[in-house]
Formats: sequence, C-alpha cells, structure tokens
Amino acid sequence: MWPKIIISFLLIFLLNTTLHSQVKTDYYKTIVYKIYGDLNKDNLDDMVVVKENNTDKHNPYLLEIFFQNKSGSFQNVFSSTKAVMEKFPYGDERTEVILEGLQIKNGVLIFRNQLLRGNFTHKFRYQNGEFELIGYTFNNASAGYMEHMDYNLSTGDKTEKHTAYETDKILKLTKTKNKLSVLPNLKDFSPFEFTY
Repeated sequence: MWPKIIISFLLIFLLNTTLHSQVKTDYYKTIVYKIYGDLNKDNLDDMVVVKENNTDKHNPYLLEIFFQNKSGSFQNVFSSTKAVMEKFPYGDERTEVILEGLQIKNGVLIFRNQLLRGNFTHKFRYQNGEFELIGYTFNNASAGYMEHMDYNLSTGDKTEKHTAYETDKILKLTKTKNKLSVLPNLKDFSPFEFTY
C-alpha cells in the first residue's frame, strides 16, 4: 500500500510541476526579437527568440536559443526568464530598461540595453558546452562626467574611464587585468547581480 501512495504523490508532484512550468512560459506571447546566426560553429544558422510577458507589471522576458540541425529543424538548447533584464525592474517607468539590440556577430550573442542615463552591452560566446560571458561594456551619465567601462572577460583586460561633459577631458583612466578562472554562464546570469 505504501509504494502506491508514494507513487501517487510523486505523479501528482511531477504533473503539478510540469503544468506550473508550462503556465509560466505561456504568458510570454509578444515576440520582441527573433534573430538568426551561427552560434555553435557548425555553419548552420541558429535562432534566438526573446518574448515579453505583458501581463506582469515588470514586463519580464523569456530568452530561448535554438540550434539548427542538418535537417533544418530547430532544437531548444536554452531557456531563461532572468538572463534578459525586465523592462520595468521596479514595476514602473521610472527605471525602464530597454532591450534595444540583439544580434549575433562572429558567433557571439550580443545584448544591448538602454538605461535612463546610459547603456550596457553583454557578449556571450558558446564555448565549453555553455554560453559564457566574454565581454561587457557600460556607459553612464554621472554627476559631472561620463562614465565608461570596457571589460574583456576572455583576456581579463578592463578599462574604466571618466570624461568631463563639456571639455571631453579625461578625468580618470584606469586599466587593470582581472582574468576570471570561470566565466559567468548565461544559464545562471542576471545582469545586475554580477559584479564587474
């Protein structure tokens, strides 16, 4: 009798989990981007889709990556609801983050986001069986100067620069090397949670 009860609870749990995960992605109906390009170096165009959930006040995004196989069909190899910043992180327009660009260039998946007073770009490459962060660029209008950071995570080279608004004079220029032993992975990635 006990094995039947345990199996029944297990089946209910699995069915509930499956239905819950389907419901969560069913809300992502608005396609914001659908792009094609070779991500895994097999000379076949893969597909990246970003969908928006307009029913949630934060307008979160669902990122899906599909590898094309030789028959021409696409296989879903990646899915995340946190890899792309929500459009309204605090639930209203005062902190709007716009996904203004998504492209595949030389096998690198590039996300470009627009902030209220700046922008940032993340570059991911499919390597070691994962999508790893290889580049980050940040620009921001701070009090009295423009702030710029360029970080090549593959080499570890990081440049930080502050430039005066009116004169374009460089107020600060710092070049450092910080090579990470393990690169951030897109599956665990949340743009504002990673420390650059």
